[in-house]
Amino acid sequence: MSDGEHQIAWPALKEGTAIRSADGAELGKVIDVVADLQKDIFSGITFRSSALENRLFVPADAIERLTSQEVTLTITAAEAADLKPFED
Repeated sequence: MSDGEHQIAWPALKEGTAIRSADGAELGKVIDVVADLQKDIFSGITFRSSALENRLFVPADAIERLTSQEVTLTITAAEAADLKPFED
């Protein structure tokens, strides 16, 4: 992430934004933002890693930073391997 990159609010997060673990591994790309826009409740994001077919869910409390270029998680790549599949 560049030093000039500014944080964004979750409604501005776009599909395709890179997701990076706390230890720097790129895990995949954002598929969906899971939220209730009317109530301003951000639950998390879903993504698909290149190794898996299922969409995985990252809860909001595992997200450290959102920018227009990437989502940085508070969990490592090893911990991200234990994320659960997203169920609508």
